[in-house]
Amino acid sequence: MADFDLNLLRPLDALLETRSVTEAARRIGVSQPTMSGMLARLRERMSDPLLVRVGRHMELTSRAETLAPEVRQALLAATQAMRPVTDFDPATLARTFRIMTSEFGLFLILPVVFRRAESMAPNLRFETVLIDQPAASVYTGSVDLCLTGDILGQVAGEMAAMVRTQTLMEEHFVGIVDETHPLTGAVTLDELLAYPHVATQFPGSPWTVEDIGVSGMSDRHPPRVRVASFLALGRLVAGTRAIGVVPAQLAGLMQTGDTLRTLSLPDDFDTIAIRQLWHARHDQDPAHRWLRALVAEACAEVRR
Repeated sequence: MADFDLNLLRPLDALLETRSVTEAARRIGVSQPTMSGMLARLRERMSDPLLVRVGRHMELTSRAETLAPEVRQALLAATQAMRPVTDFDPATLARTFRIMTSEFGLFLILPVVFRRAESMAPNLRFETVLIDQPAASVYTGSVDLCLTGDILGQVAGEMAAMVRTQTLMEEHFVGIVDETHPLTGAVTLDELLAYPHVATQFPGSPWTVEDIGVSGMSDRHPPRVRVASFLALGRLVAGTRAIGVVPAQLAGLMQTGDTLRTLSLPDDFDTIAIRQLWHARHDQDPAHRWLRALVAEACAEVRR
């Protein structure tokens, strides 16, 4: 690989991710014949077809599957290395940060961040996406920062070495039920399991949010409904005997009118650790460090 043409790194990454000559060409802004020519050069250089047709689709070869994460990390490192080095001043920062978060971050943490950034860095832009494989999304560079309470039990190997985590705050859970629900006040685990549940489970996660509180809870008591949202739980439990489990500070956003109320969960129901995740390549990026500090300050304000 010593004589590898680095101009082919970005096309290779696009081909490995999209598994399509047409889509890869569109992604990097070249014509399809040009991308086909790049693929031919890559196949010759790698001594491997990289993409093979299986039915109506293209699939990666074993060699390409192995290459994909390495190529992505090399491209991310090259992009970071080429970023201009200047004295950092938030007031002159013109950049877009893509942040992944659940509704906890979107409704409670990021509003504080955005308000402060508006006055300190008026040219800074943000995009937000909902939780979907937090660590993997940070590792592949799909997002710049992730705020999550996920268990992160699947993070291992190279991903674990490259994805940084910082615990920002702890939050406890409460149950949320219809006002006519038989349970009131503090409940036991047996009482909690005696009723159907509506549970939050984000895309790509093998666990429901309830499983953070009690390991294996969704296996012992499969939820009647699984939904990729916290705030939807209020409407879903209203008028039923079902129970939803949500972070306590979000419960207040659901209690519009007198239709819902909360339950105190058992003492052995674990708290949720809210963390921020970022890629190691951002460790010394002054703008990214400034953003992480802003998020940490916002969490301190939310805790208060």
